[in-house]
Amino acid sequence: MMIPAAIEAGFGELGKHGSVINPEFGSAFRLGAVLTDAPFEPTPKRTFGVDEFCLHCRICEEACPPEAIAPEKKMVRGVVKWSVNFDRCIPFFAETSGCAICIAVCPWSRPGVGLNLAAKLARRSERKGGTE
Repeated sequence: MMIPAAIEAGFGELGKHGSVINPEFGSAFRLGAVLTDAPFEPTPKRTFGVDEFCLHCRICEEACPPEAIAPEKKMVRGVVKWSVNFDRCIPFFAETSGCAICIAVCPWSRPGVGLNLAAKLARRSERKGGTE
């Protein structure tokens, strides 16, 4: 429930492993929310290259013991996006009292790597003449 809200709020992009990737914090963090009626300006959604990166990276996909991470995007409720097969993921998660291997092996999860990756992907996008 929190992942779509975090993406819409501009916190990050959806990674192949089904979690949010933030350029500063990677994907190794917990989401939380505060309900308020304070008048905040909405933060625009932002992209910094996660989609293109995940398209070519297979690290989380290959590390997933129940093989729950697909190599390509799928149509989910009318939207093409990265999707995890929870019929495979959840039973393994329950049997092992937790997993999160996909998040642990994600290159974005290494401390100090995310901002460098985001900058590198931005430069690559500029050279291609587009925005990713």
